[in-house]
Amino acid sequence: MTLNRRQLFRLVGAGAALSSLGTTAAVAAQPKFVEPTAQKPMLLCFNENPLGMSEKAKEAIAKAAMYGSRYPFAQVIAFKKDLAKFMDVKPDEVLLTHGSAEAIRATIEAEATKNTVLVQPELTYGDGADVAKRNNILVKNVKMGPDWSIDLAALRKVAAAEAKKHRVLVYLVNPNNPTSTIADSNEIFNWIKSQPKNTFFILDEAYAEFVNDPSFKSCCELVRQGFDNLVVLKTFSKIFAMAGMRLGYAVGDVKVINKIRDHVAYEVMMNQTTLAAALSELNDKEFLKESKESNDEAREILYKALKELNIPYLPSQTNFVFIDLKAPLKPFADRMKAEHILVGRPFPPAVQWCRISLGTPAEMRYFVEKLKEFRQKGWV
Repeated sequence: MTLNRRQLFRLVGAGAALSSLGTTAAVAAQPKFVEPTAQKPMLLCFNENPLGMSEKAKEAIAKAAMYGSRYPFAQVIAFKKDLAKFMDVKPDEVLLTHGSAEAIRATIEAEATKNTVLVQPELTYGDGADVAKRNNILVKNVKMGPDWSIDLAALRKVAAAEAKKHRVLVYLVNPNNPTSTIADSNEIFNWIKSQPKNTFFILDEAYAEFVNDPSFKSCCELVRQGFDNLVVLKTFSKIFAMAGMRLGYAVGDVKVINKIRDHVAYEVMMNQTTLAAALSELNDKEFLKESKESNDEAREILYKALKELNIPYLPSQTNFVFIDLKAPLKPFADRMKAEHILVGRPFPPAVQWCRISLGTPAEMRYFVEKLKEFRQKGWV
């Protein structure tokens, strides 16, 4: 099966592409498993791609480094064209940022006025609220639905009430972090399409490429349809395995993108090696396919153990799983750390839940054995 970039993106948006692509290169080798130590613990805490960057990306970095004495102006322009083609949008509808964290900050600062409220689910990624508070923006946290689901109806009600007297920024992470679940795409689309007064939507889709649920739709489709009351934030830190290279991007109407650009630190000054690696990853369909397949396998290994141990969890659409310890997180995290395994940080108000990032299948088998040992000791 042969897909061009536009077709690939449409499938990725539904979470299906990376498991259905044809083979174009040798499958990436799984990293050799090494038992964790205090100096090199198992990192089940940062939601990174445990396979590491592809060999093609590493080669691209080495070649680009030869031109490290030159400014990257031309490379930025060329990469934006390729990325826009991959995303099926126009180049001027894409803004490059130093990681998605910069995109979150710049968007909130660009869209906020002196009378702004940020509305978000109470259990979600914290950067949006952190940026808002630093800019003296009131944050309204909306209670979650059953099983820590995002209650879109409640969010919509709160946002509508606030919009009567404030500028409202709605921050939605979909799939959500730390719950690993998705909100209903049709509900989100209908809400944005209704173009509520004084309301702007920030859609953080850092984990969209991992989704298996065919009902999921990327909000980039609304940008293609011409809506200018939203921005979609993406990253190369997750499935593209470039967390340490710091590259994110925003997709939105050209007026929205130009507004946000005024709040980023020199889009034209991206790292040459980062751009080279990112372009390589975009073109390396087999690496993306292997990354998703490895993630799916690791997830199933963890699911099986959790079921055997009768530990509740939320069905995941990402590269991490949210599990219910039914006990405070700290003792569990400390004991895992003693085994040289680092798990997710606390995520109030889910104080008895733990976010487990998915490692390689071999790493998850090792983690599962430790989990079973904890059960034998009555620790979980």
